[in-house]
Amino acid sequence: MKKANTMNSILDIILLTLPRLELRSPLTAPALLKASVEREGMKALCIDLNLSLWEKLDSQKYGHLWFDTDLTFRHEDKFQSFWENILRDIANGWAEDIAKRKPKWVGMTIFSQRSKFISIYFSQLIKQKYPDIKIVFGGPYTEYFAKPLFEKKIIDAYIVGEGEEAIINLLKGSIESPGINGIAPKQIDNLDGIPIPDYSDFNFECYPKTWNDPRVKDPKKLGSEFIYITGSRGCVRKCEFCDIQNLWPKFRYRSGFSIAEEMKIQNNRFGSSRFLFTDSLLNGSIKVLKDLCQTLIEYKNTKQMKPVKWQGQFIARSRKDMPEEVFKLMKEAGCFFVSIGVESGSEKVRDDMKKMFNDEDLRYTFEMCAKYEIQMAWLMIVGYPTETEEEFQKTLELLDKYNWINEKKLIRSVALGPTLDIVPGSPLYNKHKDMNIKWDEKKNWYLGDNNRVNRIKRWLRLKQKCEELGYPIVEKATNHLLKELEDYGINVDSNNYAHYAF
Repeated sequence: MKKANTMNSILDIILLTLPRLELRSPLTAPALLKASVEREGMKALCIDLNLSLWEKLDSQKYGHLWFDTDLTFRHEDKFQSFWENILRDIANGWAEDIAKRKPKWVGMTIFSQRSKFISIYFSQLIKQKYPDIKIVFGGPYTEYFAKPLFEKKIIDAYIVGEGEEAIINLLKGSIESPGINGIAPKQIDNLDGIPIPDYSDFNFECYPKTWNDPRVKDPKKLGSEFIYITGSRGCVRKCEFCDIQNLWPKFRYRSGFSIAEEMKIQNNRFGSSRFLFTDSLLNGSIKVLKDLCQTLIEYKNTKQMKPVKWQGQFIARSRKDMPEEVFKLMKEAGCFFVSIGVESGSEKVRDDMKKMFNDEDLRYTFEMCAKYEIQMAWLMIVGYPTETEEEFQKTLELLDKYNWINEKKLIRSVALGPTLDIVPGSPLYNKHKDMNIKWDEKKNWYLGDNNRVNRIKRWLRLKQKCEELGYPIVEKATNHLLKELEDYGINVDSNNYAHYAF
């Protein structure tokens, strides 16, 4: 996939993607905002500084920065050292390049906590060197820290919530509009009215196929196979540990035809054959999913587009809610892989999480995916506050029960995140005091004997169980978690975790 990059001496806004994000493909948000701005007759340019940083650094020495377990971009003391020793000179070059393009505004997407400190430091640098350039923050993490920066004039504006309409109002000078500078955001009801993301400023050939291990930088393995696509916003479920409902309180979705049409256009424009849905779930609306599949099948049969494969996140549903015919359509339409938030083998723990599916729903979903050879990733969470040793054992038993699917090579991965974090803005965070959840001196939460040490021990036992049964594992936390145990004064036997039962 190639880009068609344009330069213009007069720009209304430059939209930046900041480190640290995954390197798989260009982020959707800047491309979508560019399309929205230019539909109104203004000019925008997207620049991916996340990719730029990876290209400039020695990947063998600094590739670890892109691992989820790396704390460089998450802790200010670590980031400050990296900024002073490495990043400041690079950022000066970025700022000079931006200034040469003479933008009225610079927009920074703050996707998560990992972009917090670089956004602050880089904004200060731009303001010091080029005070006439205005800066606006947007993105999911903006609401947690942007207001004080606005009040201190480090930034000129911030947008909370969906940005497609707010950014246009801002550029036109209508700052007293929903979502801007503390005014409550308003959700966009008609998602079909949003333009198709414009990726023309991105060079897909520069993104590494080795994105899952950013320490590898092989010139022969460049060229993204992926393009992101969004079919819905929000979620039909209200998981206690997730903050998505804080961002999008109401679940909304595009029509199946609209989604398929975007896939066809991007397929013809960039040759993209692999689509990754950013949605919280592919099957939030079964009607939309069926319409999408039927339209893609029609496009394939009439040769309106080249064959495509697509994947995304998925929820377990009952047979009544999601009949077998839907799985059959998904397979025929090109769906080859789904990530399922299994989280726990314990129905009780999942009920506490508000996952809203029982063991029978999970069995049905697994069996249908297996029947139609749709590969799965199982997303697992270790250490939910109500998880006891007895309930954790049910997670280990789940691996035994469904190993027959793994033996058919249909489990692509068991994704082991580094135990449960309590995320600000999530329902769990909002009621942590009522649950008597506290934080230790190392800023790790605990509830009774569900503390950081015991969560890490369970995590290690789950990993070992996966290894014993031959499940493929996706994780980059082992070394980090073992080091944490040592910091807590625990002797570590890296060859045998089974004795960590308690």
